[in-house]
Amino acid sequence: MSSIYSAFCNNHSDLKSVVSDIDRYDRKVVLNPNWKTTATSNLYELADSGYVEQAFKDSAEMSMVTDTPNADNEAQYVSASNSLFYFLGSSSVSALNSAVFESGQDWDALKTTVCKEQADMMRSYLNRPIYKKLNSTYQGASERAYDFIIVRINSILACADLVRSSDPEKADAIEALAINGDGSGLLDKLKRREYVMSNETSFASEKGVIQEVSVHTNTTGYIEDIKLNGPPSVDYDEVRVVISTGGTFAVGTASPVKYDVYVKDDTGIRMHKVVSAEQMSGDYQQLAYGAQIRFQAGVYTSSDEFAIIFQSSEIPVGTVKSGQIYR
Repeated sequence: MSSIYSAFCNNHSDLKSVVSDIDRYDRKVVLNPNWKTTATSNLYELADSGYVEQAFKDSAEMSMVTDTPNADNEAQYVSASNSLFYFLGSSSVSALNSAVFESGQDWDALKTTVCKEQADMMRSYLNRPIYKKLNSTYQGASERAYDFIIVRINSILACADLVRSSDPEKADAIEALAINGDGSGLLDKLKRREYVMSNETSFASEKGVIQEVSVHTNTTGYIEDIKLNGPPSVDYDEVRVVISTGGTFAVGTASPVKYDVYVKDDTGIRMHKVVSAEQMSGDYQQLAYGAQIRFQAGVYTSSDEFAIIFQSSEIPVGTVKSGQIYR
């Protein structure tokens, strides 16, 4: 079954990062060993088996078919008689009754379904968009297509759902990590915007978020701080700071390092140079949109490039505990 919506987490390592032994909770049910022969040679019947979507023999999947099984390890559930039929040559009723037969679902498919279901629940609970990040430049330390907070919450909820039928108390404890009555879960906090996603305005994005775009392995210097005397005079831009002249910026000597600053225009990002060959001084220096930046001493290489992302809106974020007045 296809869908335009997908899970935010994967169905293996992400789940194990929450519950290391998650593979124990595969929802399989052991079937009562009461096999009988049928009129067809090598075809056996397990009456009153209950609905069987996928059958397993000694943990191995059988091949589920829609017609009468006629090859080794083929099985068919017949709803009219509520029976499971199984074909196996050179066997016997006693041998089958000594084996362990289980009913369940394909484990990989089950995990995938649960992850998708819990992702849908997250979308409904948050009631705001969750966007994918396909550009690796913006995926952060986790290098994932979604913000890591989203991946983690989806993993927690999926694990809780998988565990619930076997251990409800443990499932409740796991789910409480994401959502609970006192509002301390990760999903609760995300809904209140105590956590924000990368596409959303935050106090940090209004001040400017510094990212490395392309930095040489020999470079040791970096942009240490941004100073604003008011909200940035732009809704969104990815201001680029490019080292135009490399060198060593050290305390006690005149800096040879110079930098350029680029801002957006109507045609795209990093299109218009607003600062040219500014000598690095270690003090707060001009950037753009009323902001200033300060560089840390170190080695800088020509063409090193940094981004300062500004995103501003009037939407309140987080829980207000204190405020700052600009003048």
